[in-house]
Amino acid sequence: MRPKLFAAALLCVAAVGCAGKQVIATSTHQQRVQAEAALRSAENSQAPNVPEAARHLRFARQQISDGERLIQEGEQEAAELRFRQAAADADLASALARAVPLKNEARRASEQAESLRSGQ
Repeated sequence: MRPKLFAAALLCVAAVGCAGKQVIATSTHQQRVQAEAALRSAENSQAPNVPEAARHLRFARQQISDGERLIQEGEQEAAELRFRQAAADADLASALARAVPLKNEARRASEQAESLRSGQ
């Protein structure tokens, strides 16, 4: 009777292990899709034209590439982390693409206001 119980327990452990592997793979795939979507969004904004933002686009591309390599090596958790980092860098690139031109415009407006005050 004990061998049957042991075999049943072993089968349950194997089934749970396989199911866990699938959850990790699905999660990694979702992270990859999100990172690629964030990168495309940033590339379609003004990010490539803003030096600070363009640097973060390069980081995001490299991290996606690293994540793909890690998947091939069977390092799902490390790949997922790289995809999350890539999405964060792509989001930062988008934010910088919006913020830097606004900052420059605000600086010019401030300089104009100062020059008007000085002239009066």
